[in-house]
Amino acid sequence: MSLALKQHAPELTGHLSAPLELTVGEVHRLSPAQVREAVSTMVSQGRMPLATAICEAALALNPDSEDLLVISCLLAEVLQDWARAEELLIQLVEVQSPNTTAQTWLHLARVARCQNKLDDAWVVLDFAATQFPDHPMIQEELNSVNQLIQP
Repeated sequence: MSLALKQHAPELTGHLSAPLELTVGEVHRLSPAQVREAVSTMVSQGRMPLATAICEAALALNPDSEDLLVISCLLAEVLQDWARAEELLIQLVEVQSPNTTAQTWLHLARVARCQNKLDDAWVVLDFAATQFPDHPMIQEELNSVNQLIQP
């Protein structure tokens, strides 16, 4: 399985851009940001199995990379692999801590909702609301979960 992509190989000098046949075995040649871009391209082309394999290989090499965790979470969400998305988002929270973003909290809450874990979603959103009291999407999500829990 390979995909022709235009990437800057790390071992090449600055201005040279060359097509790179990306396979799982070649992931180590790319930076996490390059992997994120490659996976994004694969997803737009509908190459989900390859994108998943590339994410897993890259995460094995760089388990604490925010770039890799973010793209892997998004891919898991697209594939509706809620358990994997939740696992990756929890890992992302740990990596970003204490500066976890509002977007990360929102994704974690939404993944919990997709698994019908409304109490977990509420806890996440309630905490996020203390960190981002003026964030409208967090407030909207919290109100929505409140209505589901207490009709």
